Amino acid sequence: MSWNCMRNRFVVFMLLVVAALSGCATSRSAPMATPPLLAAADSPSSPPTVARIDSDSEHTAMQLASHSANDASMVAMSGHTESTSSWSLDALESLALSSNPTLQQAQAQVSAAEGAAMQAGLFPNPVVGYEGQFTQIGGSPNEKWNGGYVSQEFVTAGKLELSRRKWSQRAQIARTNLQLQRQRVINDVRTQFYRTLAAQELQAIWRDVVANGEDNLQTRREMLNVGQTNQPGLLTAEVDLQRDRLDLNQAEQELRHAWRTLAAVVGTPEMPPGMLTGSVQPTEAPMDWDSAVAQLMSTSPELTVAHETIQHDRITVQREEVEPIPNLLLDVTTIKSPIADTTETTLNVGLPLPIFDRNQGTVQQARADLKQSHAEARRLELELQTRLATQFRDYKTAWQRVVDYDSTMVPKAKKAYDLLHESYKARRAAWPDVLSAQRRYLVLRAEQVNNVLMFREADVAVRGMLLTGGLTTPPAPIGAGHIDAVAKPR
Repeated sequence: MSWNCMRNRFVVFMLLVVAALSGCATSRSAPMATPPLLAAADSPSSPPTVARIDSDSEHTAMQLASHSANDASMVAMSGHTESTSSWSLDALESLALSSNPTLQQAQAQVSAAEGAAMQAGLFPNPVVGYEGQFTQIGGSPNEKWNGGYVSQEFVTAGKLELSRRKWSQRAQIARTNLQLQRQRVINDVRTQFYRTLAAQELQAIWRDVVANGEDNLQTRREMLNVGQTNQPGLLTAEVDLQRDRLDLNQAEQELRHAWRTLAAVVGTPEMPPGMLTGSVQPTEAPMDWDSAVAQLMSTSPELTVAHETIQHDRITVQREEVEPIPNLLLDVTTIKSPIADTTETTLNVGLPLPIFDRNQGTVQQARADLKQSHAEARRLELELQTRLATQFRDYKTAWQRVVDYDSTMVPKAKKAYDLLHESYKARRAAWPDVLSAQRRYLVLRAEQVNNVLMFREADVAVRGMLLTGGLTTPPAPIGAGHIDAVAKPR
C-alpha cells in the first residue's frame, strides 16, 4: 500500500474520531429539552415550535408542592440563614413580662399606693418639750422651776382607718391596672408575633411569584424568537416581573419592620433577628357575639377599675364627712422647784370647734367625684360594646374569608394548576397557561395569608378584652380631678 493511501485513511479515521467525540460532548452538555411550548395534542393546526432550552421552568413550577399555607412555620429572617436562637410565642411573652418597662412603671404605682395607705393610717407623733420658769420676789434669791411637757393629738371618728381603707383601695386599683397592662403587653406581643409570621410567609410566596415572572419572561422571549408572540407581549411580561420584584422588596421590608417592632414590644430592641416557631393559622373557632359580650363585660380590667374607683370614692365621701369631728388635743406639763421642793402638773385638754369650717366644700367635691365615677362606669360599658361591635365585624368578616379561601378558592386554584401542569406534561396544555394558573394560585395564597392575619389580629383583640398599648404609660390609679386635700394622705 502506498504512503499516500495510508495517509488518506489515517486522516479519514481521525476525522471520524473527532466527529464522534464532538457528538458525545454535545449530548453531555446540552440541557434536557422540554416539550414544545404551544403544540397542544388537540390542535393539529398549531405551528411547529422549537424545544425549550431552559430546563429550570418546569422545576420552578414544581416548587409549589413544597409550600402550604396551612403548614406550621419555622420563620427565618431574610439574610440570616443560620440563626443562633429560635423563639416561641410563650418564650416571647415571658421575656416581655420581664423586660417591658411599662410593667415596671405599673408595679411602681402599686408600691407607691401601698406606701400611701401605710402613711395614711399612722397615728400622729407626740410632741415632747422642756419648760422652765425663773421667779424673783424682792431681794430673795431666784427661784427656778424646771420641767417638761408632752402633747398628743388623738384622732377621733375612725378617720385613720377610713384614710387607710381609701388608700388601700387605691392600691387595689393600681394592682388591677398592673394586670391590665400585662394583658396589653401580651396582646401586643401576640399580634406582632403573628404579623411577623405572616410577613415571613408572604416573603416566601412573593419569591415564588418573582420566579414565576422570570419564567414567564423567558417563555415570552422564546415565543418571540419563533413568532408565537409579539413585542407588546414581551414588554408586558417585563413590566409584570418588575412589579413582582417591587412587591417582593416590599415584603422583605415588611418582614424587617415586623421583627424590629416585635423586639421593641418585647422590650429588647437589641435582640438580633432569629427564628419564630409557630403558625399563623387559627386553632380555635371564632366566638359568637353573645359570648364575646359576656366575656368582655365580666372580665374587662377596665370595667373592674371603674367599679373599684366607685368603691374608692364611696370611702372618700365617708372620710370627708367625718373630717369635721374634732380631734382631741391633750397637753401635760410638769415643773419642779428645787428651792421650794414643789412640783406642779398642768393638764390641758382642747378641741377645735367646727363652727365655720365643717369641711362642707370638700364633702361636696367627694360626692361629685362619686357621681362622676358611676357615670364613668356606665360610659365605659357602652364604649366597650361599641368598640367590640366594630372589632367583631372585622372578626367575622375575616373568618368568613378564611373559610372560603381554605375550603374553596385556594384548593380549586391549586387543583387547576395541577391539572394544567399534568396536561402540559402530556402535551395537551401550553406552558403559558400553566404559568398563569401558577401565578393565580400564588396570589390567592398571599391573599389568604392576609385574611388569616386579619382574623388573628381581631381574635387577639376580642379574646384579649380589646386592650392594646403595650408601650403606653400605664394610667394612674386615680385620674386627675380627684381630691388630695392635704400633704398627709387622708
